[in-house]
Amino acid sequence: MYDAASTSQANGHMEDVHRINRGGKMSPRRKKQRTLFDMVGLDARQGKDQAVMNAFITSFDPLRFQRLLIRWVACDNVPFNTLESPYFRELMEYANSAIIESGSLPTHNTMREWIVRTFNRHKGVVTELLGRSLSRINVSFDVWTSRNIENTALGLEDRSTYDVITDNATRWNSSEAMMDRGYQLRNPLDSLVQAEVPEWDQYVAMRTEGGTRPMPKRSRKKPAIVDDKMSSEDWAVIAEYLAILKPLKIATKRLEGRPEEGKYGAIWEVLLTMEWLLQHLEDSKLQHEHDEEPYLRIGCNLGWMKLDKYYTLTEDSPVYLAALVLHPAFRWPSVESQWADHPDWLERGKIAVRELLEEYRKLPVEQDTIPEQPTAARKTTDLDDFMASVRKLSTQRAPSAPPTRDEYAEWLSTSDPGDYLVDNPIQYWLLRRRQYPRLSRMAIDLFSVPAMSSEPERIFSLAGQMVTPLRRQLQADIVGAARCISSWEKSGAIEISK
Repeated sequence: MYDAASTSQANGHMEDVHRINRGGKMSPRRKKQRTLFDMVGLDARQGKDQAVMNAFITSFDPLRFQRLLIRWVACDNVPFNTLESPYFRELMEYANSAIIESGSLPTHNTMREWIVRTFNRHKGVVTELLGRSLSRINVSFDVWTSRNIENTALGLEDRSTYDVITDNATRWNSSEAMMDRGYQLRNPLDSLVQAEVPEWDQYVAMRTEGGTRPMPKRSRKKPAIVDDKMSSEDWAVIAEYLAILKPLKIATKRLEGRPEEGKYGAIWEVLLTMEWLLQHLEDSKLQHEHDEEPYLRIGCNLGWMKLDKYYTLTEDSPVYLAALVLHPAFRWPSVESQWADHPDWLERGKIAVRELLEEYRKLPVEQDTIPEQPTAARKTTDLDDFMASVRKLSTQRAPSAPPTRDEYAEWLSTSDPGDYLVDNPIQYWLLRRRQYPRLSRMAIDLFSVPAMSSEPERIFSLAGQMVTPLRRQLQADIVGAARCISSWEKSGAIEISK
């Protein structure tokens, strides 16, 4: 029971606590930003509290905070985008909302500007210290001693650039990425090499007296950039490699996707993707059948053999074919048409799918009631309430389908003209749980299986990034807990802030 000393207090209580005023129900209160007054429990309407708060606010120096922030980012090598993390900003706001209210947290671009500005501000001091040096200052970059340095710098255009990519042994696509970027930068790379060739040719001519004598044993080693320069024929081969590898990259990227909706990266895509890749490799092998050098043809053949090996292994589990058959946009007619030249494989597949269905046929099925859909708040009448009560009768538990019923055959015998447009099979089967309780359970299980283990590997890689060389003391339990919490939070499974 609330004890009000006056009518105004009662009105204020109804508005603040119950969100009701004389006009009726008020809209929900928006989440207030936490202010400095909230932090210390002061009332901004009280003069004494206001004076205390003014003194507290003036004690926060935004410029001092900015400099400390720059020092932390620069000295600890903190990624600039860390400053834009909503978790970091919420932490700063909780620690002192003046940080947010004064606009003292920069974006990653602003931090770059701050660091450059700080560098320029302190550059004069460093230059003065260098001027007092007792020894010579040796700078390895020759352009610093050039009298044309200023003209050269002023002539540079502000353009976006591409970095050269190098391959490594831990990334499946690093060689393809290296070749792709190199092919994009073909002209700049050729120009870079050509700038070194005349100097080497001049050196060789001097050491061999114009080619009249052999190169002395004690000579400079030929620069790798000159020795490994790419010819036009080499670039043509790179283009051929890229044409062969591009479909492999497309397929891998698709299958390693996140199959939240059973759309991309789901197991039903595996057989079709492998079929597409096998055909691509066969076409590529025929395209290079008459090449003078056989390496492209041999590579395509070896790739086809490796892929066919894994293709054959898919027969060890019926889930690949079953998922494709239970996709409403494909079903058996599409499968039979695509693999018409493999009748034995089709027959074995039908038997395997049936055997998998038998496992689900014996399982008990829980018939859950359909949850009510949220609706906008509105005034209702007795008639509305009556109709709503009757409507709920349709959502009550229906009698369980008998195990003898063949849901699979029923579903195959019926189709909807819009089925071929379905791109979210999980949602499709969720809507049919009451009609096909066992078949839908099997379908949802299948479509929830990812085609690749990329997502767990991503989390594992993030754990490796967490344990940097300077954090080797972290134990496995804390690393695992941190990665799990992060994954759960990002997936919406939990909300740590609540």
